[in-house]
Amino acid sequence: GDEGDGIDVGVGIGRNPNDHDNEDFDQALLEKVFARTSKFSLKRALADDLYGDDEDAFLNDSDDDVDEQIDIENIFGGWGKKKRKVKSGGGKGAPREPKAPRVPKPQKSHMITAYNSDNQMLMRKKKVVDPRAPNVLKLPNWPIPVSWGRVVKPFTPEETLVAEKMALPDCAQHTLPILNSDLTQLGTDFLAVHCNPPWAVPLSPDSGKVTVEQIATIPFQKLAPYGFVFMWIEKENLSAVCDVMSAKQFVYVENLTWVQQRPNNTIANSNAEHLCRSHRTMLMFRRCVKQFPLAKEVELRHQRNADCTLDVTTTTASGRRAIPSHVYKAMETLLPEFYTAGQPGKLLELWSEPGPVGRRSGWTVVADGVAPPTPAGKGKK
Repeated sequence: GDEGDGIDVGVGIGRNPNDHDNEDFDQALLEKVFARTSKFSLKRALADDLYGDDEDAFLNDSDDDVDEQIDIENIFGGWGKKKRKVKSGGGKGAPREPKAPRVPKPQKSHMITAYNSDNQMLMRKKKVVDPRAPNVLKLPNWPIPVSWGRVVKPFTPEETLVAEKMALPDCAQHTLPILNSDLTQLGTDFLAVHCNPPWAVPLSPDSGKVTVEQIATIPFQKLAPYGFVFMWIEKENLSAVCDVMSAKQFVYVENLTWVQQRPNNTIANSNAEHLCRSHRTMLMFRRCVKQFPLAKEVELRHQRNADCTLDVTTTTASGRRAIPSHVYKAMETLLPEFYTAGQPGKLLELWSEPGPVGRRSGWTVVADGVAPPTPAGKGKK
């Protein structure tokens, strides 16, 4: 026939010589495909040449002969950036060599988690931080709060300080045997009573002879019928003091903790019966507003003062720990109506320090001790 009429018998009539997909599968070819696909796994696909011609390498169960570099990024389209290397020798049970310790690197980034109110989801993003960049610290305006730091005042002679204390107006100072006196003679309309009794607690720096039973005899409900009681306690009598104040219809509302420090900013630990003593706690009680509705009329001012303060421990002339000055400032800020210039104040302090150091404007301060004798000609007739 003609030159173009030649037919390739090996390929078949009407078939494309390059079309292998249309080739009929005989029994031998099906068995070969089954043998290959039955052993398929992701690990095998990464480790072996799945579509190669070496069938023995595909059917071999051992990975001892595999020592090649696998590029996962090319397989999964950038899903992994690190290259995984399948090590040979020893099989699965072979011990691994210990890795050398990593050298710590400075943090260059950190994750930030924030709540997005628009889609109501927690969003996380990576913020890059340059460890060499300066750290900007913005200080608050003057005067600097105590929570930020303390201002070192210029030196003032002691004679000048005493003169300034004695010149403070509207301060009533007394020396009385507190537990044996009628304190209602000092007033019955105080907004708050501040107590710092020398407790009869073993190994206390302020160890004295005052017991909880003696505190129960003080008529706080008459001194501040609609006000507050601020009382410093020790850990040994905390629960008992709360019971005493509850019996007087005062409820616990808050506490202030003074963490005591040394001049080198370390915690000033002192001995105690069970645990070390490193702080003092001032409990705040308020007259129960449910039983005494007039207590709600006391004006209170919201303040930013912290309820935990760190301050250096100093000793007064009487040998006791001096209360930090900003504690008095916190009480005065809480009760803005405690003092009006030219009138007696509405704050009472029991077991105050005697002398000029205990004076404050708007306060009635009482030091424990024997009352001084009345000068001649000024007593009652």
